[in-house]
Amino acid sequence: MQINNVSIYTNDGDYIPKGFVRVENGKIVKVAAGESAYNGENFYFEGKLLMPSLVNAHTHIYSTFARGLKVAPFNTSSFTKLLEQLWWRLDRAMTVEDLKISAYVAAIESLKSGVTSLFDHNSSPNAIEGSLRGISSSVNSVGLRYCGAYEVSDRDGTERRDKGIRENLDFSSESSAYRKGIFGLHASFTLSNETLSLASREIAGKIPIHVHVAEGPEDQEYTVSVHDSRVLERFHRAGLMTENSIYAHCIHTTPSERALVKDSRGYIVVNCQSNVNNGVGFPEWRNFANEGIRILLGNDGYGFNLCHDVRFLILCPHYIYRDPKVSSSGDIGRSLFGSNYDLATRTFGVNLGTIREGSSADFILLDYKSPTEITVENFVDHFFFGICENIAVSDAFVGGERVLAEGRPTRVNEDEIYKEARKLYKAFEKRF
Repeated sequence: MQINNVSIYTNDGDYIPKGFVRVENGKIVKVAAGESAYNGENFYFEGKLLMPSLVNAHTHIYSTFARGLKVAPFNTSSFTKLLEQLWWRLDRAMTVEDLKISAYVAAIESLKSGVTSLFDHNSSPNAIEGSLRGISSSVNSVGLRYCGAYEVSDRDGTERRDKGIRENLDFSSESSAYRKGIFGLHASFTLSNETLSLASREIAGKIPIHVHVAEGPEDQEYTVSVHDSRVLERFHRAGLMTENSIYAHCIHTTPSERALVKDSRGYIVVNCQSNVNNGVGFPEWRNFANEGIRILLGNDGYGFNLCHDVRFLILCPHYIYRDPKVSSSGDIGRSLFGSNYDLATRTFGVNLGTIREGSSADFILLDYKSPTEITVENFVDHFFFGICENIAVSDAFVGGERVLAEGRPTRVNEDEIYKEARKLYKAFEKRF
Protein backbone atom coordinates (compact mmCIF):
# COMPACT_ATOMS: atom_id res chain seq x y z
CA MET A 1 0.00 0.00 0.00
CA GLN A 2 1.22 3.50 -0.78
CA ILE A 3 -0.20 6.88 0.28
CA ASN A 4 0.55 9.50 -2.40
CA ASN A 5 0.45 13.26 -2.91
CA VAL A 6 0.34 14.28 0.74
CA SER A 7 2.22 16.63 3.00
CA ILE A 8 3.84 14.69 5.85
CA TYR A 9 4.66 15.63 9.42
CA THR A 10 6.94 12.84 10.58
CA ASN A 11 7.24 13.83 14.27
CA ASP A 12 10.81 12.77 13.74
CA GLY A 13 12.47 16.00 12.71
CA ASP A 14 10.99 16.48 9.25
CA TYR A 15 8.12 18.04 7.36
CA ILE A 16 7.67 17.03 3.71
CA PRO A 17 5.48 19.44 1.68
CA LYS A 18 4.63 16.74 -0.85
CA GLY A 19 5.60 13.09 -0.70
CA PHE A 20 4.50 9.52 -0.15
CA VAL A 21 4.37 6.85 2.55
CA ARG A 22 4.71 3.17 1.68
CA VAL A 23 3.33 0.47 3.97
CA GLU A 24 3.90 -3.26 4.01
CA ASN A 25 2.63 -5.78 6.57
CA GLY A 26 1.28 -3.01 8.77
CA LYS A 27 4.56 -1.12 9.01
CA ILE A 28 5.98 1.91 7.26
CA VAL A 29 8.79 0.87 4.92
CA LYS A 30 9.50 4.13 3.09
CA VAL A 31 8.85 7.85 3.54
CA ALA A 32 10.12 10.29 0.95
CA ALA A 33 9.47 13.52 -0.91
CA GLY A 34 8.15 13.59 -4.45
CA GLU A 35 6.54 10.69 -6.26
CA SER A 36 7.36 7.03 -6.73
CA ALA A 37 5.70 4.32 -8.76
CA TYR A 38 4.33 1.49 -6.68
CA ASN A 39 3.10 -1.81 -8.05
CA GLY A 40 0.42 -2.35 -5.43
CA GLU A 41 -2.55 -0.65 -3.78
CA ASN A 42 -2.30 3.12 -4.16
CA PHE A 43 -4.22 5.86 -2.36
CA TYR A 44 -4.16 9.45 -3.61
CA PHE A 45 -4.95 12.17 -1.09
CA GLU A 46 -4.10 15.32 -2.98
CA GLY A 47 -3.36 18.23 -0.69
CA LYS A 48 -4.06 16.45 2.59
CA LEU A 49 -1.79 16.40 5.64
CA LEU A 50 -0.55 13.05 6.96
CA MET A 51 0.65 12.81 10.57
CA PRO A 52 0.79 10.21 13.37
CA SER A 53 -2.57 9.43 14.93
CA LEU A 54 -3.08 10.56 18.52
CA VAL A 55 -3.16 8.77 21.89
CA ASN A 56 -5.68 9.48 24.68
CA ALA A 57 -3.87 8.53 27.87
CA HIS A 58 -6.81 8.67 30.32
CA THR A 59 -10.50 8.39 29.58
CA HIS A 60 -13.69 6.82 30.93
CA ILE A 61 -15.58 5.22 28.10
CA TYR A 62 -18.64 4.51 30.25
CA SER A 63 -19.16 8.29 30.55
CA THR A 64 -20.87 8.28 27.12
CA PHE A 65 -24.28 7.82 28.75
CA ALA A 66 -23.85 10.94 30.89
CA ARG A 67 -24.72 13.17 27.95
CA GLY A 68 -28.08 14.82 28.52
CA LEU A 69 -28.70 12.74 31.64
CA LYS A 70 -31.13 14.30 34.10
CA VAL A 71 -29.51 14.30 37.54
CA ALA A 72 -31.69 15.06 40.56
CA PRO A 73 -30.89 16.07 43.19
CA PHE A 74 -27.79 17.87 41.96
CA ASN A 75 -26.12 19.90 44.69
CA THR A 76 -22.41 19.45 44.16
CA SER A 77 -20.90 21.25 47.13
CA SER A 78 -17.73 19.17 46.79
CA PHE A 79 -16.04 16.82 44.36
CA THR A 80 -17.12 13.85 46.46
CA LYS A 81 -20.74 15.01 46.20
CA LEU A 82 -20.33 15.21 42.43
CA LEU A 83 -19.11 11.61 42.37
CA GLU A 84 -21.96 10.44 44.58
CA GLN A 85 -24.72 12.27 42.73
CA LEU A 86 -23.59 11.60 39.18
CA TRP A 87 -20.69 9.30 38.40
CA TRP A 88 -21.19 6.61 41.04
CA ARG A 89 -24.90 6.44 40.26
CA LEU A 90 -24.11 6.21 36.56
CA ASP A 91 -21.53 3.44 36.79
CA ARG A 92 -23.81 1.33 39.04
CA ALA A 93 -26.51 1.46 36.35
CA MET A 94 -24.26 0.20 33.56
CA THR A 95 -24.64 -3.28 32.06
CA VAL A 96 -22.07 -5.02 29.90
CA GLU A 97 -24.24 -4.25 26.87
CA ASP A 98 -24.29 -0.57 27.85
CA LEU A 99 -20.51 -0.63 28.14
CA LYS A 100 -20.13 -2.22 24.73
CA ILE A 101 -22.30 0.33 22.94
CA SER A 102 -20.65 3.19 24.86
CA ALA A 103 -17.31 1.86 23.67
CA TYR A 104 -18.46 1.83 20.06
CA VAL A 105 -19.49 5.48 20.34
CA ALA A 106 -16.28 6.48 22.12
CA ALA A 107 -14.14 4.71 19.53
CA ILE A 108 -15.95 6.30 16.58
CA GLU A 109 -15.76 9.80 18.05
CA SER A 110 -12.14 9.31 19.03
CA LEU A 111 -11.29 8.12 15.54
CA LYS A 112 -12.94 11.12 13.90
CA SER A 113 -10.85 13.44 16.07
CA GLY A 114 -7.59 11.68 15.26
CA VAL A 115 -7.18 9.31 18.23
CA THR A 116 -6.48 5.63 17.53
CA SER A 117 -5.15 4.47 20.93
CA LEU A 118 -7.27 4.66 24.09
CA PHE A 119 -6.28 4.16 27.74
CA ASP A 120 -9.57 3.47 29.52
CA HIS A 121 -10.42 3.37 33.23
CA ASN A 122 -13.69 1.48 33.70
CA SER A 123 -16.12 1.24 36.60
CA SER A 124 -19.31 -0.82 36.50
CA PRO A 125 -19.84 -2.41 39.94
CA ASN A 126 -22.94 -4.32 38.85
CA ALA A 127 -21.34 -5.55 35.63
CA ILE A 128 -17.71 -6.31 36.42
CA GLU A 129 -17.01 -9.73 34.96
CA GLY A 130 -16.29 -9.51 31.26
CA SER A 131 -16.56 -5.73 31.25
CA LEU A 132 -13.05 -5.09 29.92
CA ARG A 133 -13.35 -7.76 27.25
CA GLY A 134 -16.68 -6.28 26.21
CA ILE A 135 -15.30 -2.76 25.95
CA SER A 136 -12.15 -3.88 24.15
CA SER A 137 -14.14 -5.95 21.64
CA SER A 138 -16.08 -2.82 20.62
CA VAL A 139 -13.02 -0.56 20.47
CA ASN A 140 -11.05 -3.16 18.52
CA SER A 141 -14.00 -3.74 16.19
CA VAL A 142 -13.85 -0.08 15.15
CA GLY A 143 -10.11 -0.58 14.58
CA LEU A 144 -8.51 1.23 17.52
CA ARG A 145 -5.96 0.02 20.06
CA TYR A 146 -7.24 -0.36 23.62
CA CYS A 147 -5.58 -0.53 27.04
CA GLY A 148 -8.12 -1.13 29.79
CA ALA A 149 -8.24 -1.26 33.57
CA TYR A 150 -11.06 -1.85 36.03
CA GLU A 151 -11.09 0.62 38.95
CA VAL A 152 -10.95 -1.50 42.09
CA SER A 153 -12.36 0.16 45.21
CA ASP A 154 -14.03 -0.64 48.53
CA ARG A 155 -17.06 1.57 48.01
CA ASP A 156 -19.25 -1.34 46.81
CA GLY A 157 -18.13 -4.01 49.26
CA THR A 158 -15.47 -6.72 49.34
CA GLU A 159 -17.24 -9.08 46.94
CA ARG A 160 -17.23 -6.50 44.15
CA ARG A 161 -13.71 -5.47 45.10
CA ASP A 162 -12.51 -9.04 44.64
CA LYS A 163 -14.33 -9.31 41.33
CA GLY A 164 -12.60 -6.13 40.19
CA ILE A 165 -9.20 -7.55 41.10
CA ARG A 166 -9.93 -10.73 39.15
CA GLU A 167 -11.21 -8.72 36.16
CA ASN A 168 -7.93 -6.80 35.98
CA LEU A 169 -5.84 -9.94 36.27
CA ASP A 170 -7.89 -11.95 33.77
CA PHE A 171 -7.85 -9.17 31.18
CA SER A 172 -4.15 -8.41 31.57
CA SER A 173 -3.28 -12.09 31.05
CA GLU A 174 -4.42 -11.91 27.43
CA SER A 175 -2.75 -9.28 25.28
CA SER A 176 -1.93 -8.32 21.72
CA ALA A 177 -0.70 -5.28 19.85
CA TYR A 178 -4.33 -4.06 19.89
CA ARG A 179 -5.42 -5.00 23.40
CA LYS A 180 -3.61 -4.64 26.71
CA GLY A 181 -4.63 -4.72 30.34
CA ILE A 182 -3.14 -3.03 33.38
CA PHE A 183 -4.30 -2.91 37.02
CA GLY A 184 -6.93 -0.29 37.83
CA LEU A 185 -7.53 1.32 41.22
CA HIS A 186 -9.99 4.11 41.95
CA ALA A 187 -8.38 6.47 44.48
CA SER A 188 -6.82 6.39 47.91
CA PHE A 189 -9.95 7.56 49.74
CA THR A 190 -11.95 4.54 48.51
CA LEU A 191 -9.18 1.97 49.11
CA SER A 192 -8.51 0.22 52.41
CA ASN A 193 -5.09 -0.98 53.52
CA GLU A 194 -6.32 -4.53 53.03
CA THR A 195 -7.23 -3.80 49.40
CA LEU A 196 -3.89 -2.17 48.69
CA SER A 197 -2.14 -5.23 50.16
CA LEU A 198 -4.22 -7.58 48.01
CA ALA A 199 -3.48 -5.53 44.90
CA SER A 200 0.21 -5.33 45.66
CA ARG A 201 0.44 -9.07 46.18
CA GLU A 202 -1.30 -9.76 42.89
CA ILE A 203 0.69 -7.42 40.69
CA ALA A 204 3.99 -8.28 42.43
CA GLY A 205 5.67 -5.25 40.93
CA LYS A 206 5.11 -6.55 37.40
CA ILE A 207 1.84 -4.98 36.23
CA PRO A 208 1.52 -1.19 35.89
CA ILE A 209 -1.35 0.50 37.71
CA HIS A 210 -3.79 3.15 36.50
CA VAL A 211 -5.15 5.20 39.40
CA HIS A 212 -6.65 8.59 40.28
CA VAL A 213 -4.42 10.67 42.55
CA ALA A 214 -5.57 13.70 44.52
CA GLU A 215 -8.02 14.83 41.86
CA GLY A 216 -10.01 16.67 44.50
CA PRO A 217 -8.63 17.86 47.85
CA GLU A 218 -10.75 15.28 49.70
CA ASP A 219 -8.56 12.42 48.50
CA GLN A 220 -5.48 13.97 50.04
CA GLU A 221 -7.25 15.19 53.21
CA TYR A 222 -8.77 11.75 53.88
CA THR A 223 -5.49 9.92 53.32
CA VAL A 224 -3.57 12.22 55.64
CA SER A 225 -6.19 12.09 58.40
CA VAL A 226 -6.95 8.35 58.28
CA HIS A 227 -3.66 6.84 57.11
CA ASP A 228 -1.21 9.50 58.31
CA SER A 229 0.28 9.58 54.84
CA ARG A 230 -0.05 11.46 51.59
CA VAL A 231 -1.59 9.60 48.65
CA LEU A 232 1.48 8.77 46.59
CA GLU A 233 3.50 8.01 49.71
CA ARG A 234 0.83 5.51 50.67
CA PHE A 235 0.89 3.83 47.26
CA HIS A 236 4.68 3.72 47.40
CA ARG A 237 4.70 2.04 50.81
CA ALA A 238 2.20 -0.51 49.50
CA GLY A 239 4.58 -1.45 46.67
CA LEU A 240 2.17 -0.36 43.94
CA MET A 241 4.29 2.18 42.07
CA THR A 242 5.61 0.04 39.23
CA GLU A 243 7.26 1.18 36.01
CA ASN A 244 4.96 2.66 33.33
CA SER A 245 2.12 3.20 35.80
CA ILE A 246 -0.36 6.00 35.09
CA TYR A 247 -1.27 8.51 37.82
CA ALA A 248 -4.26 10.59 36.78
CA HIS A 249 -4.64 14.25 37.82
CA CYS A 250 -2.20 14.68 40.77
CA ILE A 251 -3.60 18.17 41.30
CA HIS A 252 -3.16 18.29 45.09
CA THR A 253 0.29 16.72 45.36
CA THR A 254 3.67 17.91 46.60
CA PRO A 255 7.08 17.82 44.87
CA SER A 256 8.26 15.06 47.22
CA GLU A 257 5.25 12.93 46.30
CA ARG A 258 5.76 13.48 42.61
CA ALA A 259 9.42 12.51 42.96
CA LEU A 260 8.13 9.00 43.69
CA VAL A 261 6.46 8.98 40.26
CA LYS A 262 9.69 10.03 38.61
CA ASP A 263 11.82 7.54 40.55
CA SER A 264 9.46 4.67 39.70
CA ARG A 265 9.44 5.67 36.01
CA GLY A 266 5.73 6.35 35.98
CA TYR A 267 3.62 8.99 34.22
CA ILE A 268 1.30 11.74 35.39
CA VAL A 269 -1.63 12.26 33.03
CA VAL A 270 -3.28 15.68 33.09
CA ASN A 271 -6.92 16.22 32.14
CA CYS A 272 -7.24 19.98 32.16
CA GLN A 273 -10.71 20.48 30.72
CA SER A 274 -12.33 17.95 33.07
CA ASN A 275 -10.54 19.40 36.10
CA VAL A 276 -11.78 22.90 35.33
CA ASN A 277 -15.32 21.61 34.74
CA ASN A 278 -15.33 19.73 38.06
CA GLY A 279 -13.95 22.73 39.93
CA VAL A 280 -11.18 20.69 41.55
CA GLY A 281 -8.27 22.88 40.45
CA PHE A 282 -5.76 22.92 37.64
CA PRO A 283 -2.85 20.47 37.34
CA GLU A 284 0.41 22.38 37.63
CA TRP A 285 1.93 20.54 34.72
CA ARG A 286 4.65 23.14 34.29
CA ASN A 287 5.98 22.19 37.74
CA PHE A 288 5.67 18.50 36.87
CA ALA A 289 7.74 19.11 33.75
CA ASN A 290 10.37 21.09 35.64
CA GLU A 291 10.65 18.18 38.08
CA GLY A 292 11.53 15.84 35.23
CA ILE A 293 8.26 13.88 35.26
CA ARG A 294 6.85 12.37 32.09
CA ILE A 295 3.51 14.10 31.45
CA LEU A 296 0.66 12.56 29.49
CA LEU A 297 -2.46 14.18 28.09
CA GLY A 298 -5.94 12.70 28.48
CA ASN A 299 -9.50 13.97 28.58
CA ASP A 300 -11.05 12.02 31.48
CA GLY A 301 -14.09 11.08 29.40
CA TYR A 302 -15.08 14.72 28.96
CA GLY A 303 -16.09 14.01 25.38
CA PHE A 304 -13.62 12.27 23.13
CA ASN A 305 -12.04 15.12 21.17
CA LEU A 306 -8.57 15.28 22.67
CA CYS A 307 -7.75 18.48 20.80
CA HIS A 308 -10.04 20.41 23.11
CA ASP A 309 -7.80 19.45 26.03
CA VAL A 310 -4.75 20.61 24.10
CA ARG A 311 -6.20 24.11 24.15
CA PHE A 312 -6.84 23.99 27.89
CA LEU A 313 -3.35 22.67 28.56
CA ILE A 314 -1.77 25.78 27.09
CA LEU A 315 -4.32 28.53 27.71
CA CYS A 316 -5.29 27.97 31.35
CA PRO A 317 -1.83 28.87 32.74
CA HIS A 318 -2.03 32.14 30.79
CA TYR A 319 -5.18 33.01 32.73
CA ILE A 320 -4.05 31.67 36.10
CA TYR A 321 -0.74 33.55 36.08
CA ARG A 322 -1.85 36.49 33.95
CA ASP A 323 1.14 35.82 31.75
CA PRO A 324 0.98 34.59 28.13
CA LYS A 325 4.62 33.50 28.28
CA VAL A 326 4.26 30.83 30.97
CA SER A 327 3.27 28.17 28.42
CA SER A 328 3.37 27.86 24.66
CA SER A 329 2.32 25.59 21.86
CA GLY A 330 5.81 24.07 22.00
CA ASP A 331 4.82 22.44 25.28
CA ILE A 332 2.43 20.23 23.34
CA GLY A 333 5.36 18.34 21.90
CA ARG A 334 6.52 17.01 25.24
CA SER A 335 3.14 15.41 25.98
CA LEU A 336 0.87 14.94 22.98
CA PHE A 337 3.74 14.31 20.55
CA GLY A 338 6.15 12.87 23.10
CA SER A 339 5.16 11.05 26.29
CA ASN A 340 1.78 9.92 24.97
CA TYR A 341 3.50 8.06 22.15
CA ASP A 342 6.16 6.73 24.51
CA LEU A 343 3.49 5.21 26.74
CA ALA A 344 1.59 3.70 23.80
CA THR A 345 4.76 2.23 22.30
CA ARG A 346 5.72 0.64 25.62
CA THR A 347 2.20 -0.66 26.19
CA PHE A 348 1.35 -2.12 22.79
CA GLY A 349 4.86 -3.20 21.83
CA VAL A 350 4.90 -1.48 18.42
CA ASN A 351 6.57 1.77 17.39
CA LEU A 352 3.93 4.51 17.49
CA GLY A 353 4.07 8.26 17.01
CA THR A 354 6.44 8.70 14.09
CA ILE A 355 6.15 8.47 10.33
CA ARG A 356 9.39 6.67 9.60
CA GLU A 357 10.66 3.32 8.44
CA GLY A 358 9.91 0.61 11.00
CA SER A 359 7.03 2.42 12.71
CA SER A 360 3.56 0.97 12.80
CA ALA A 361 1.33 2.47 10.11
CA ASP A 362 -0.91 4.35 12.58
CA PHE A 363 -1.62 7.71 11.00
CA ILE A 364 -4.36 10.16 10.10
CA LEU A 365 -5.07 12.36 7.10
CA LEU A 366 -6.42 15.86 7.60
CA ASP A 367 -8.01 18.53 5.54
CA TYR A 368 -5.91 21.48 6.65
CA LYS A 369 -5.42 24.44 4.37
CA SER A 370 -2.99 26.89 5.88
CA PRO A 371 -2.75 30.53 4.81
CA THR A 372 0.89 30.53 5.92
CA GLU A 373 3.88 28.28 5.30
CA ILE A 374 4.24 25.06 7.30
CA THR A 375 7.71 23.97 8.40
CA VAL A 376 9.03 21.38 10.81
CA GLU A 377 9.88 24.24 13.19
CA ASN A 378 6.39 25.74 13.28
CA PHE A 379 4.22 22.65 12.83
CA VAL A 380 3.19 22.51 16.48
CA ASP A 381 2.07 26.14 16.23
CA HIS A 382 -0.05 25.16 13.26
CA PHE A 383 -1.48 22.26 15.24
CA PHE A 384 -2.37 24.47 18.19
CA PHE A 385 -3.70 27.51 16.35
CA GLY A 386 -5.08 25.86 13.22
CA ILE A 387 -5.64 22.10 13.27
CA CYS A 388 -7.09 22.05 16.80
CA GLU A 389 -9.56 24.78 15.92
CA ASN A 390 -11.70 22.36 13.96
CA ILE A 391 -9.87 19.11 13.46
CA ALA A 392 -11.08 17.52 10.24
CA VAL A 393 -9.85 13.94 9.97
CA SER A 394 -10.92 12.40 6.70
CA ASP A 395 -9.07 9.11 6.84
CA ALA A 396 -7.26 7.01 9.43
CA PHE A 397 -5.05 3.94 9.26
CA VAL A 398 -4.16 1.61 12.13
CA GLY A 399 -1.58 -1.08 11.55
CA GLY A 400 -1.86 -0.28 7.85
CA GLU A 401 -5.64 -0.84 7.70
CA ARG A 402 -7.91 1.98 6.59
CA VAL A 403 -10.37 2.22 9.49
CA LEU A 404 -11.80 5.65 8.59
CA ALA A 405 -12.57 6.57 4.98
CA GLU A 406 -13.88 9.97 4.00
CA GLY A 407 -15.05 10.58 7.55
CA ARG A 408 -16.86 7.26 8.04
CA PRO A 409 -15.72 4.16 9.94
CA THR A 410 -15.01 1.30 7.56
CA ARG A 411 -15.56 -1.61 9.93
CA VAL A 412 -18.88 -0.75 11.57
CA ASN A 413 -22.20 0.84 10.69
CA GLU A 414 -22.09 4.16 12.51
CA ASP A 415 -25.79 4.92 12.11
CA GLU A 416 -26.86 1.56 13.52
CA ILE A 417 -24.57 1.97 16.52
CA TYR A 418 -26.05 5.32 17.48
CA LYS A 419 -29.56 3.92 16.98
CA GLU A 420 -28.76 1.04 19.33
CA ALA A 421 -27.17 3.44 21.83
CA ARG A 422 -30.39 5.47 22.06
CA LYS A 423 -32.40 2.27 22.54
CA LEU A 424 -30.20 1.03 25.39
CA TYR A 425 -30.10 4.47 26.96
CA LYS A 426 -33.88 4.42 27.54
CA ALA A 427 -33.57 1.34 29.76
CA PHE A 428 -30.42 2.72 31.41
CA GLU A 429 -32.16 5.99 32.28
CA LYS A 430 -34.85 4.12 34.21
CA ARG A 431 -32.20 2.27 36.25
CA PHE A 432 -30.30 5.48 36.94
